[in-house]
Amino acid sequence: MDNEQELEAKRVEIVGRMKALRKQLEAGNTTDVLAWIIPDELACAQRPLRHHPRYGGSGSPIPREATPLVVEWAEQVKLEGVASIIDFMHDRDLRCYESLDLPGGNFRAFLQDRGFAVVPLPWEDPAHSRTDPVQKRARLEEMRKLALRAYDDLPKPVLLICSAAIDRSAPAAAFIWKHREKIPPNPKENSDAKGLE
Repeated sequence: MDNEQELEAKRVEIVGRMKALRKQLEAGNTTDVLAWIIPDELACAQRPLRHHPRYGGSGSPIPREATPLVVEWAEQVKLEGVASIIDFMHDRDLRCYESLDLPGGNFRAFLQDRGFAVVPLPWEDPAHSRTDPVQKRARLEEMRKLALRAYDDLPKPVLLICSAAIDRSAPAAAFIWKHREKIPPNPKENSDAKGLE
């Protein structure tokens, strides 16, 4: 299997996991709000309340009364051990949170207020974009590389979020997985291990 086939297979796997998580969230079950792609290192999640039975929707504004649920989402992500967030949300996604009474005044400032290291990489949702397919592909390649660079620089574990975690987070997560999950062991550790045999 070549690199692109392996990447695509991993992306499809992640999309399947995010769709399963969506069904759970739409049913009102918030036991899990993220999916681990590299255990204890990299995870993906939909933006808070994206698939909530009452407040969910693609571009739906979330009313002020839902503020505690967004705070609860951040606390749950923190309890999972997440230290950093790469945020692919575009203006359309962020507008959903404008009515909320969040510390810091906006969604990204709120995440930082909660102690997360946040790297915003705004990326228009390819599913809603009318951009030429060649330009979309170039943007995908650019954003995957930016995400990998951010991932390398951030404290782990890192969470990737966009809207549904399918068209932006999933391909970026697959790219990071491909380039970081299979890092060969430290050569020094191998030589130490051989000396113990």
